[in-house]
Amino acid sequence: MEVGLDERPVALLVHGWNDDPTVGWFGWLTAKLEEKGYRVIAPHFEANAPHRFDRWRTELVQLSAQFDQRTIIVAHSLGTWLTLRLVEDLKGAHVFAGIFLVSGFFDAPRPEAAKFFEPEPNWSVVLPAARRWVAVYSDDDRIVTPDRTRRLAHKLQAELVCIPGHGHFLGSRGMNELPELLELIEGK
Repeated sequence: MEVGLDERPVALLVHGWNDDPTVGWFGWLTAKLEEKGYRVIAPHFEANAPHRFDRWRTELVQLSAQFDQRTIIVAHSLGTWLTLRLVEDLKGAHVFAGIFLVSGFFDAPRPEAAKFFEPEPNWSVVLPAARRWVAVYSDDDRIVTPDRTRRLAHKLQAELVCIPGHGHFLGSRGMNELPELLELIEGK
């Protein structure tokens, strides 16, 4: 074994718009996954960076050298869109153990935002990129409405899980733990 080589499975956490991957339930999940033996990678994406979507996609693709068949991805909100683009950009180079999308979507919330989310992902490339797809939503999410996550789950043939009363799963609104998601990752 090469000295310094980290053999732990990777958990990639991809946060949503203007969020911080070290706080709220993302920070909590990082600690829990590390306890379970994962090496967590949680890049921070600056919301105000010029050409941000292209830059974020490039950064995620550059991380892919660290992925293998044991890698899982957990993404929230806009991070789910970035994750779909990541697996599309990888063009089948990796098959992930599981991809868990919280308040996920692939489409624009309003017609005027469509240019940022088009074209629709190439589902024939995206779908086989994970052995397990899980889409999590809350019945009272007003930012990414439940119907958008249900449409995403349908496209991915994903397990669809409702965690009621959690809104948009925002750490800034007190969502500091998400044990239901950890149970899903553990296969419970």
